[in-house]
Amino acid sequence: MIKALQASIVALGLMSTAAMAESPWNTLNTYESIRVTAPAAKAFGVVARWDALQTWCPAFAKTEIVSGGTAVGSVRAVTLKDGPTFTEELLARDTAGRSYKYKIIESPLPIVEYVSTVRVYDMGDYSEIVWLATYKRRAQENATAESDDAAMMNLVRGLYKACLGNAKMVAEGR
Repeated sequence: MIKALQASIVALGLMSTAAMAESPWNTLNTYESIRVTAPAAKAFGVVARWDALQTWCPAFAKTEIVSGGTAVGSVRAVTLKDGPTFTEELLARDTAGRSYKYKIIESPLPIVEYVSTVRVYDMGDYSEIVWLATYKRRAQENATAESDDAAMMNLVRGLYKACLGNAKMVAEGR
């Protein structure tokens, strides 16, 4: 599964195939943002649909609400185009502040303690969509070249870049 997701991200030109040096079991951070030529409310409307991740994130084929609808505490299952499914819980939503926070409950990726925030900032003439996360790789020891800290950060960063690039196109009506 990791190789398939990495291959997709490499094909999009968002991650190199070079192996990175292993580091100790750390809390990892990923931060990506994109400038969008659309009002912040419109950009947030694109990325805020808890029940429809696939509408702006091309790596995912479908979103199914498992429980709770779209309210805080709800759980969704999001399925990648190649088949694996993630289960996520909505931890917080601030519609006025244009942000939401969620965590991964179950994942096919070798990561744990994943908590992420998506936020849209009004920058006047444009808006900025920001996606950030903290997490750890599952295997504390004996990481391979495809599962060490740098590889996991590249994998998440590549996914974020692809999704944010598509969100930009949707928000800008392209």
